[in-house]
Amino acid sequence: MDMRLHHIRYCLVPACMAMVALPVAARAEDKPPMSQPGPNPANDMLHNNGSAGNNTETTMPNHDGISAGNASYSDQWLKGRWQLGAVGNVETSPYRGADDYDLSGLPWISFDSERLHVGIDGIKAKIVQGNWGSVSILGNLRQKPFDDDDSSYLRGLHDRDWAFETGVAYDRKVGPGDAHIEYLHDVSGEHEGQQADATYTVPFQTGRFHYEVGGGVMWRDSDLNNYYVGVEPGEARADRAAYSADSAFLPHLDASVGYQLTQQMIVRANASATFLPDEYKDSSIIDEDVIYGVGLGLVYQF
Repeated sequence: MDMRLHHIRYCLVPACMAMVALPVAARAEDKPPMSQPGPNPANDMLHNNGSAGNNTETTMPNHDGISAGNASYSDQWLKGRWQLGAVGNVETSPYRGADDYDLSGLPWISFDSERLHVGIDGIKAKIVQGNWGSVSILGNLRQKPFDDDDSSYLRGLHDRDWAFETGVAYDRKVGPGDAHIEYLHDVSGEHEGQQADATYTVPFQTGRFHYEVGGGVMWRDSDLNNYYVGVEPGEARADRAAYSADSAFLPHLDASVGYQLTQQMIVRANASATFLPDEYKDSSIIDEDVIYGVGLGLVYQF
């Protein structure tokens, strides 16, 4: 099962994708920013960064081509664009005995203004911004990592459920790219864990194509890691040893390409690779070293 989309899936406050709706820079002919339609592989089971709209521009054009400094404060929050569409995702599963690939899809809906993003991938509200960057508050629904019927090795493990997380993010333009740092903490009591992620993404554009390439390192504490790979002593079997994970760092690489078909229609594809640390691979329910994911989305904006 897709760690981000299978159980709706997606952060419906992806953060949950979290794939994070990354606004695409406006084209020279004053086209509106495009939000990333579809799952960002960075938001999956092992890479759920939960932030929606990791745009690091400190002065973003609004949808009428007016800079944030000239728009009224209310317009910066409420004047924006809606997006409707569909997204799909295929991802390799790291779980022992599970299907090699998970395919899933769902409808997409989101709203983007200069300071606010609300979508099935999460909520991001930019509360402070300036030449030094911007600070945002985040809301994220983390999907449960697996069902016990996904594999015989997962059967009998205690139920994982969705978790609601809140956090904060810092964005800044650095050189040719965008730096993004975020922190999330469970407030629902489901896993009681926390996650931090630091990423750097370089955008560039050729004609109607907009590209983003980058990567980063994510840190998760032991509580969150056990939510994914932990096996309690009472759940141990001859073929499934008890396991408790420590905190760990998970490096990841991410890329995306968007194409503006028309003024209102956008297609976007994403790809990612998340490298699992020993704290994951040492678990008796994990048998992969890397998780690969690709996503495709088509949205109409108005």
